[in-house]
Amino acid sequence: MKFSPFDEPYPASTGCYHIDTQRRLRIEEYQGKVGLADIRAIHSAMAADPDWSADFHGLVDFTHAELEMSANDVLRLGLMMRQPRLRTRGWLVFVVNNSVVFGVVRMLGYWSRATDRLKIFQTREKADAWLASRRDQAPPAFREEPAVQPAPPAAEWLAAAV
Repeated sequence: MKFSPFDEPYPASTGCYHIDTQRRLRIEEYQGKVGLADIRAIHSAMAADPDWSADFHGLVDFTHAELEMSANDVLRLGLMMRQPRLRTRGWLVFVVNNSVVFGVVRMLGYWSRATDRLKIFQTREKADAWLASRRDQAPPAFREEPAVQPAPPAAEWLAAAV
């Protein structure tokens, strides 16, 4: 397993991240009071990491964090997550331990347009197990669909109907 140089808390932040290339997973962990600037700092460092890949799944652990974000901050973070350099094609899994953070994550999923690939769990163990079972699966919006057969020309189906 290879970890990034940012396994220790990022300077002036209340969080850290590491990228597990073997598991195709990036992990963010936050603790204490966390605001928009803290999450931005981690995301900026992650996006600059040579091991970062948009195809990796993401696990964000907020179980030891107290989010200090306004609705406007959540909107800004969601819009930031939609930028091409930060947009991922993998599952986004969050671990939360209270209803306030749960609500913030739901809003974040909406504003980042990730509700179809976002999952929320109450324990890290459940989140890890769920991700492990989908390690090589892309979310539905990013799966390769089989080629669709073109519809027959209108004359053919009209003749068949008569």
